[in-house]
This record gives sequence, structure tokens and C-alpha cells, in this order.
Amino acid sequence: MTDRHKLSLAITLGALLLGGAAHASINPERLYLAANGHIPWQSLSKEEQEALRDYRGRWNDFDTGRQQRIREGARRYQQLPPEKRRKIEQKQHEYEQLSPQERRRLRKEYQRQHK
Repeated sequence: MTDRHKLSLAITLGALLLGGAAHASINPERLYLAANGHIPWQSLSKEEQEALRDYRGRWNDFDTGRQQRIREGARRYQQLPPEKRRKIEQKQHEYEQLSPQERRRLRKEYQRQHK
């Protein structure tokens, strides 16, 4: 199926699901992205949008795989006990206080250890 056919199918499906009158308000680009596995920001639940708010401006630029990994990480985070989440937030705050050079050093060390 070509991209054009996928777009046409997505628009038609969207029109059927939303009703004929809503067809005029359908964003074809968003439907095309969704039909190709891309997860548009607007399709995330309010809870997901809140959890992923730091990614809002860049979300639609990410490839589908990265979106799915970030989304899954947010789901796992939300399922953690509150104490564990507080510890993660504390570590994040400590990381943000580091100099750019120290952050680079830590990233390289992490990458080296996780190869």
C-alpha cells in the first residue's frame, strides 16, 4: 500500500469514526502520521502529555521507535511506588546541577558500561 493510499484510508476512516460533519476539521497530516505508526502529540492522553511535557515541543520530530520507547518509559515511571519516583526525581535534579563537562563525562561512562 502506498503512502497516498494510507493517507486516503486514514482520512476516510477518520471521517467515518468522527461523523461526516467532522470531516472538515480532520488534520490530514496527523492522520497520515498515525497511519504510519507515528504517535501524534494530540493523540496522547492528558496524563501522558503531563508525564511527557518536557518532550512536547520535539515530540512530533521523533521517529516512531523513539516515541514508543519514551512513552513506555513514562508508563513504567508512573507505575513505580512514590518513594522510588522521588529518588529518581532527586537524581535528576542532581544531574541538572552538574556542569556540562561533568554531564558529558557521566554519559560517556554510562554508555561504556552499557555496551
